[in-house]
Amino acid sequence: MAGGPHPLPPTGLFGLVNNAGVANPIGPTEWMDIEDYRRVMAVNTFGAIEVTLQLLPLLKRARGRVVNTSSVLGRVSANGGGYCMSKYCVEAFSDSLRRDMYHFGVKVSIVEPGFFKTAVTNLDVLEASLQQLWERLAPETRLSYGEDFFQKYLKVQRFIMTLMCDGDLTKVTGCIEHALGARHPRTRYSAGWDAKLLWLPASYLPSCIVDLVLATILPKPAHRVR
Repeated sequence: MAGGPHPLPPTGLFGLVNNAGVANPIGPTEWMDIEDYRRVMAVNTFGAIEVTLQLLPLLKRARGRVVNTSSVLGRVSANGGGYCMSKYCVEAFSDSLRRDMYHFGVKVSIVEPGFFKTAVTNLDVLEASLQQLWERLAPETRLSYGEDFFQKYLKVQRFIMTLMCDGDLTKVTGCIEHALGARHPRTRYSAGWDAKLLWLPASYLPSCIVDLVLATILPKPAHRVR
């Protein structure tokens, strides 16, 4: 052929796993400022979107796989801060991407882990972050919650984390492995007993029921009206 030998076409990229994530600060919404949201969204949401868009031409070329790590808190927003919001965004982005890439043969899966023992759920880190939020609150805001609220909130958080956090991370990595290697990967994977038995069913309940349960579990502000 004229022009000499042609290079072999690049094979592309078969698999992309977006797993980077941060959580803090987590706590009551009123305790946050806009920068708290921006910091979490920058990593969990826009980081995943940016990496995916950059690598999408290679993924199309290989008819590859995208695996986005979301969370059960991308189904049920159980606390304030940017974490739940960022995971809801990952869910929406993944759904849009999966539908847009359907005709190109690129498969997109979402892994929704429950609570696992990782840096994100480290109690010392979570409590230090919450302490910073509490200390920077305006006096009027702290008064509305009451001085006992902070310690009660920590107690509930410790109980939930101790009860739910699973140390077996292979339950998550097994889902990622299946999404990358299976001939027919699932659209969504629930990893962990709490994801399957608690959070996934809760996501299908009427919002008023979930609201009532969380309002019962979490501590009550001192100057509440109901």
